Amino acid sequence: MFDVASIRQATVPQGAGLAALREAINATPGSLTMRNVTLKSCIRYAYDLKPYEVSGPDWLGDRRFDIAAKAGNAAPEERLRAMLQALLAERFKLAVHRQSKELPAYALIMGKNGAKLQPAEGSGEGSMTGAAMVFQGNKMPLARLANILSSVLKIAVVDMTGLEGHYDFKLDLRPYVTPRQPGDPPLDLSGMAMSAVQDQLGLKLESRKMQLEVLIVDHAEKSQTEN
Repeated sequence: MFDVASIRQATVPQGAGLAALREAINATPGSLTMRNVTLKSCIRYAYDLKPYEVSGPDWLGDRRFDIAAKAGNAAPEERLRAMLQALLAERFKLAVHRQSKELPAYALIMGKNGAKLQPAEGSGEGSMTGAAMVFQGNKMPLARLANILSSVLKIAVVDMTGLEGHYDFKLDLRPYVTPRQPGDPPLDLSGMAMSAVQDQLGLKLESRKMQLEVLIVDHAEKSQTEN
């Protein structure tokens, strides 16, 4: 458990626009600060999950909180996540269980003309960089690429290429952005990603139904107990 933990309703000024939706999570050894986070985001961070891996009532994504918590020692992030699980159980009476469910997903598979990938050379630790619509991996397994695509598309992406080892790759969605006009529908990120994966990497995203493990929220209080 944290030695000290404060949870308060977040206050966002009226007319803040996108700032009202912006969340901030900062973890340092022994300290965790979360600003303007929903309870669903707290659960995701505590259990290290992607958006599609949490199933619960819609209100989990409505109310926002500011959380400041400190441990009695320089606990690493993995330990902070476990402490947050205990804090959510104490303050919000959170109860969860894991369950396999059939969900819409994408399978990352080989394209018909084969992959346009070169195995990474040399030794050393891999790295992953990305901003907005450009993602670059060095010495990374394709499972990591699948995770990046999952974060962009907000849906499960599972590596089923059968390609082992580590690769260097770059995925750039910018060439697939069409000119925008006021009132146009949102960008079709799924279509853009499909095109980029196929054109640039020689892979394919195939829509499927898959059995995936998710975290089911059995119970949670809408308001936390006293700090």
